Amino acid sequence: MAQGASEVGAGAKHGVRDGFGGGEASPRKQPLSAERLEALAALAGINRLELTIEKIVLGGDGLARWRGMPVFVPRAAPGDVVEARITERRPSYARAEIEEVKTPGPLRREAPCPFYERCGGCQLQHIEDAEQLGLKVAAAMETLRRLGGIDPAQLAACRFEEPVSERAWGYRLRAQVHVAPRDIRPPEDGRSDCDAADAGTRQPGAEEPVGVGFRRRRSRDLVLVDRCPVLAPALENELRGLSLLLVDRAAASRKPPSRLSLATAGLEPDSPVVAAPPVDGLPGGELEIDLLGKRLSYDARCFFQAHGGLLESLLLSAVGPFEGEAAAELYAGVGFFTVGLADRYRSVTAVEGESVAARYARNNLRRNGLRHCRVERSAVDSWIDRRRGGPGLESGLDRVLVDPPRGGLARKVRSALLNAAPRRLTYVSCDPATLARDLGDLTRDFDLESISFFDVFPQTAHLETVAQLVQRRR
Repeated sequence: MAQGASEVGAGAKHGVRDGFGGGEASPRKQPLSAERLEALAALAGINRLELTIEKIVLGGDGLARWRGMPVFVPRAAPGDVVEARITERRPSYARAEIEEVKTPGPLRREAPCPFYERCGGCQLQHIEDAEQLGLKVAAAMETLRRLGGIDPAQLAACRFEEPVSERAWGYRLRAQVHVAPRDIRPPEDGRSDCDAADAGTRQPGAEEPVGVGFRRRRSRDLVLVDRCPVLAPALENELRGLSLLLVDRAAASRKPPSRLSLATAGLEPDSPVVAAPPVDGLPGGELEIDLLGKRLSYDARCFFQAHGGLLESLLLSAVGPFEGEAAAELYAGVGFFTVGLADRYRSVTAVEGESVAARYARNNLRRNGLRHCRVERSAVDSWIDRRRGGPGLESGLDRVLVDPPRGGLARKVRSALLNAAPRRLTYVSCDPATLARDLGDLTRDFDLESISFFDVFPQTAHLETVAQLVQRRR
C-alpha cells in the first residue's frame, strides 16, 4: 500500500479498515522503511508531541507528520499548531488527542454547539462553515485517486460537477437518540451534560431523572443533551421536551425505551414529528413529503435522505435526464429514487430488503399511480444470486441505480453488475472509501462519466457522492 493510501485509510470511520470495507483484504502493505522503523522506536518513549496539521482526511481527522509518520488528530484544523497526547501507535500511523491549540489555523473557530467537545455526532464544527465542503471534497478525491485502483486516465476524463451545499444548520430530518438516567456517567464536575451547558438557567429542583443524548466520541457512553443545532427546528423543539415526556412515562410505571428514532417532514418549526417507538405526547405514524410532484410517505423507522434542503437536488442529480425501457434499483428504501426513475423508464424494478421500507415503497408507487414499477422485498445479495434461486439482474438493462449502505457493494453484487452489463450504472454513495473500492472493480467494464458531491451532513465528515458510469464500448 502506498503511503498516501495508508494515510487516507487510517483516518476512515464506520467500520472501514484502512480504507477498505466489507471484510475484504486490503492490498499488501509495503515493508517499513528504516526511517519509519526509527520513528516508531522514538515514538515508543514519547507521550506528547507538538504537531502542525497539514489537512483534513477522510473521516474528519487532521493529518500531521512526525518524522515522516502520519499522525491523525480529531478536532484539528489545517494550519493548527497543537500539543497532542498520543493515544494509539501503529506501524504505519499514530493517533493523538489535542491537549492545547498553541496556534490556531486560519479555518478554526469556536464550535457553536456547547456539546461538541464531548458528543460524537459532529466532527467539523470547529471549522468555518464555508470551508468544510471543500475540505471534504479534497479528502474524497484523494481517496478515489489512491485507494480504488481506478485508472488515472478515467478520473482525468471524468466530469466533476460543482459540489452542492445548502443550509449548514437546522437541516436534519431524522435522528436517533439514546435514553438513560440523567445521573449516568456524569462529567468530572458532577453536573449532567445539559446542566454543564445551561449553568444558571435551570430552576432548583428541575432536574429530570431521565435524559436523552448521543454517544460520546469513540465511546459507548452517552452525552445528555437538550438541544442539537443540526436538527431541523421541529426536531430540536421536541428534543427540548423529550426528557419530560419520558419522565411522565416512567412515573406511569412504563419503562422508557432505551433508544428513540425521530423524524420530521420538513424544515419549518411546526412540521409534524413522529417517533419510533411512540411515546405519550410524541406519536408514531407516518409522515408525508412532496418531492417533485410525487407524494412520499415514511416513518421514523425508515431510512430517508437526511438533509431537508437537498432532497430535490440529490434526486435530480442521481436520476438525470437519461431515459430508456427498463431500469432496476438496488437498496431502494422507501422509493426515494424509484419515483424519479419511474418518469423516465417504461418499467422499473426496485429491490429492498428491509420489510418496513419495502412496504412503504410499494405504497408510494401505488399512491402515485406508478403501475409500471414493482418492488421486490429481498436482500440484494440474495436477489442477485441466481445460484441460490434469486432472479438476478437481467442482461442489457438500460439502467441500474444502487444506493448501498456505508459498507458499499458486496463482491458478488459488483460481479453481478459486471455480468449484467447495464448501459448506465448510477452509484449513490455515503462513503468515499467503499465507493473507491467498488469503482476500482466496476471501472474494468464501465467508464466514469461524472461525479457529483453533496454536503448532506454539514458539520460532520460525511459526504454523499453520485457517480454516473456508462458501459464501455467493446
